[in-house]
Amino acid sequence: MSSSNTEWAWPWWTVIVLINVVNLVVCAAVYRRSLKPRDGRDAAYRKRMRIMGVIFTLVAAYRAIFVSRYTAQLAWFDTIANSSLLIRMFAVAAELSFSGLFLLALLRVNRDLPADDDAQGNKFKSFMTTKSPYVLFACIFLAQFFATSGLITKNQTLFAI
Repeated sequence: MSSSNTEWAWPWWTVIVLINVVNLVVCAAVYRRSLKPRDGRDAAYRKRMRIMGVIFTLVAAYRAIFVSRYTAQLAWFDTIANSSLLIRMFAVAAELSFSGLFLLALLRVNRDLPADDDAQGNKFKSFMTTKSPYVLFACIFLAQFFATSGLITKNQTLFAI
């Protein structure tokens, strides 16, 4: 690596880590605020959203500290914590949490703002409003197998899928 590349690497990394520290502080504040008792009707929803949000934020911070490049097997630090396979497993949890956040939020919107009566006659519109969140989650779930296989085999096509 040339010296011009490395002189920018540490400041870049420092900024990325600081941004994620701010994200962790905001996450902790939102988490604490969400623990305050409210009416019990949405307690399960709030608990799931809280857990998935924390998982996503923690993994983002971890990946900001332990930067790696999968196909080239480059790692920021020479430690097991910077293992590509370990980081990929954390990424699986974060990506499923992220899609789970969307799934629950969209289902909640569908419940709180029901479609017009004309949606019942339009099968495509009905499908898009009620089932597309599940399709999104299924696609992200299936993508994890391709991404992990791409990491193991170093096959760029598997990452693309």
